[in-house]
Amino acid sequence: MILDFERPVKELEERIGELRRLAGESGELRAEISRLEDALASAKRRIYLNLTPYQRVQVARHPERPNFRVYRDALADDFYELSGDRLYGDDPAVQGGFARIGGRNVVLVGHDKGKDVRSRVKGNFGMAHPEGYRKVRRLYELAGRFGLPIVAMVDTPGAFAGREAEERGQAWAISEDLMALARVPVPVVSVVIGEGGSGGALAMCAADYVGMLENSYLSVIAPEACASIIFRDSSRAAEAAEAMKLTARDLKDHAIIDEVLPEPLGGAHNDPAAAVGAVGEALERVLSGLNGVDTKSLLQARYERYRRMGNHTSV
Repeated sequence: MILDFERPVKELEERIGELRRLAGESGELRAEISRLEDALASAKRRIYLNLTPYQRVQVARHPERPNFRVYRDALADDFYELSGDRLYGDDPAVQGGFARIGGRNVVLVGHDKGKDVRSRVKGNFGMAHPEGYRKVRRLYELAGRFGLPIVAMVDTPGAFAGREAEERGQAWAISEDLMALARVPVPVVSVVIGEGGSGGALAMCAADYVGMLENSYLSVIAPEACASIIFRDSSRAAEAAEAMKLTARDLKDHAIIDEVLPEPLGGAHNDPAAAVGAVGEALERVLSGLNGVDTKSLLQARYERYRRMGNHTSV
């Protein structure tokens, strides 16, 4: 998949590849290839270092962007998945279980968008139903019972908004997740690795530390839906995204998140290993920093963290 703003880069890459095939083992065309490589590097810097908020939303949604499974397989040892909410069923849109990250035992949870058409459809493209959020709450409670830190990886367009989800208590399930996170007596670390849509994301974001990959986003509503409501025109999504301040940099500037994690030039889908490395380094550092903090201090700091959000000084 090629995003519209990426076309100049892809055209240069295709031209360079074609010239290399024509040149073969000979030294011919070397000067032209070198010139185009310089132009390619310049185009990448010009485009990817100046992405608009809506372009970052598009990068966050890229189908080849590394998902929860990629991070789980690369960073977690001995992952033991737990399934079901003990009330209705199991929701493949979210995964969770016991794991080891950087030598530490943790409870790992995350939205699972799937890796191909079949698994994406099965997991509802990462849009969880109430049973998914009840499963998550069960894992939060297990973490508290066994004294294990919680690591959450967020990547969802939002909680499923269908009638059946409302009938099975979607809002109630998410609110219970938030209450569980507020009370859980262990460190909670959350990383937004892609999309962070609405309450579906918030159910994994009420944490002691929230990091975001630089081309991810976190918002109460999708830009297209916001534009449809505010402007009565979904085609103004780019304008809405600009006003919503949903990028990692915006949220860091407003002290909503703690850290913007770097991505390779062009986005995580261009170099998944680099993105995984950045997330892994942050998790090990933050878990180490939170290790040994007594429960009373941890809960008090968590409370104060969210009380500070939205404070302003009148002039």
